[in-house]
Amino acid sequence: MSFTPYVFGTGVTGWNFLQRTREQQQEVFDKSPVIDRQVQDFTQRITSIQSADELLDDYSLLTVTLGAFGLDEDIGNRAFIKQVLESDLDDPVSFANRLDDSRYLALAESFGFGGDAGPTLPSARAGSEFASVTSADDLLANGTLLRKALSNVGLEGLENNQFFLQKVLNSDLTDPESFANQLGNPRYAELAAQFNFAAPPEYENSIQKLVGEFNEHTEGLASADDLLADEALLQAVIETFDLERTSPDFLRRVLESDTTDPDSFVNQLDDDRYVAVSAAFGFGRPDLNDITDPEELLSNPALLEEALDLFGLISYSEDYLRQVLESDLSDPNSFVNQEGNQALYDFADAFHNGWPDLPSKMQVFSDEITGRLDELDSATQLVFDRSLFEASLDIFGLSHRITDFDVMTRTLDSDLSSSISYANLHHDKRMTAMAHAFAFNEGAAGQEYPEGFAEELAELFTTRQFEIQIGETDQNMRLALAFERELQTVADAGGSEDAHWYGIIGSPPLKTIFESALGLPSSFGQLDVDRQVEEMKERTFAAFGTTHPADLLEPEKLDEVRNRFLLLSDLNSTQGGVSDPILSLF
Repeated sequence: MSFTPYVFGTGVTGWNFLQRTREQQQEVFDKSPVIDRQVQDFTQRITSIQSADELLDDYSLLTVTLGAFGLDEDIGNRAFIKQVLESDLDDPVSFANRLDDSRYLALAESFGFGGDAGPTLPSARAGSEFASVTSADDLLANGTLLRKALSNVGLEGLENNQFFLQKVLNSDLTDPESFANQLGNPRYAELAAQFNFAAPPEYENSIQKLVGEFNEHTEGLASADDLLADEALLQAVIETFDLERTSPDFLRRVLESDTTDPDSFVNQLDDDRYVAVSAAFGFGRPDLNDITDPEELLSNPALLEEALDLFGLISYSEDYLRQVLESDLSDPNSFVNQEGNQALYDFADAFHNGWPDLPSKMQVFSDEITGRLDELDSATQLVFDRSLFEASLDIFGLSHRITDFDVMTRTLDSDLSSSISYANLHHDKRMTAMAHAFAFNEGAAGQEYPEGFAEELAELFTTRQFEIQIGETDQNMRLALAFERELQTVADAGGSEDAHWYGIIGSPPLKTIFESALGLPSSFGQLDVDRQVEEMKERTFAAFGTTHPADLLEPEKLDEVRNRFLLLSDLNSTQGGVSDPILSLF
């Protein structure tokens, strides 16, 4: 037997009745045969959906999905909803981002078919009114958002204690000794946790993590111990080079090895990944300034190549370079002066008088890639950027692959989720490590729905269906039921105070509520939108003592606005819609 929600009375009287009986009525309504069957089917099957087309082809699942976002009337508008679902939300001009109605954006964000983020809980949007807040200073400079953040954790009234709050907000919550964790009241840690300004950055792949953590050492790394002492950087190195043996003592011997010496510890391991990581940081590399005998330099091909590279020189015969190094620079008739090659002269001058600083391969790589990390999203981009490609190959010990464009593109483009892909089957483990570090093609893992996704959408669906049924009896009561949720949605969209008002004007339910509650005439919508915002702000301040919509989410303000809307709407309906001067008093 079906149950139809009901309300006794109108206006504030009807609302008070509905508030007293809402929980019981909602519970009985949810158990109605039709609703219960729809919800059971939805919760069992929705997380198997892998594409927008699959969802659109399943009428039952689509009905509940659209109903959860209040988009029931779009059930037949397949082409439109497909564009919404497949919108790239990272693109500000994508279809869903250009729509005024935020419900479509919420739908697209929840399923995430158009981007890499995947599905998210609709409730994850809550709190995104703080989206523009990236630091403690941003929050402390915005009184409205600061009061909201304090209210969320029950710390009202502290907004003027800015110095104290800054120390709380900048606390590292992972550190038991941090300022917020040392305070007796756990609410301070909860305040800091809302933003987690001190949290470590999130990286999309191990290359980003390696460069990000390396760049934290603005003065550089002086020794292997410096690297080993930085747990975040060390972990990034281990992941990037795919190292299997990671004990500190072992890694210290690797990092301090002279990779130019065939008999060094790292060269005896028979694993080129360790040679690559040792050479990348160069802690064990000989100091060129300690070499005074030309034969010592000429007998070390790897070191000689690095020295020549400092001056852009290619390889020369050993006898030729010996004559260069043994030249008397002050003698215009010496060998190097007779050659008339400035680069060769500078090479000889460095040998006799001191070499320029030789940056590590890791430093060169970091300098090349740091400004391009965010835009580097394909193997082709990397391979055809000569300087970046060369620096990338250098840190993986793959410099000999500088002209193997096809092989490297095939490696970096491999489907890393497949155990039989080109990169994962390659005999050179450095190639495999490089492909996984850049992770250009991690493979399609499918839609991974967060825990509680089906249940949350099902609850939104039943709540909105309840409101629809109430609206069959009293449309104003339906608007009153949805008021807090709709206003919260506008606040969650973030932005300035005016942006919130534009959101209200763009939301038919909210626009109706505010126009009624503020006593605005039916012709109000014909005004220029900026004028509408100014008028609404003025009247809201006069009626409720604030101009920021986010302030109206406080329980007392919510009740004030809702009751005023119901009272004036009820009086208007009893007057048959005829304007009454007495109403202006409200």
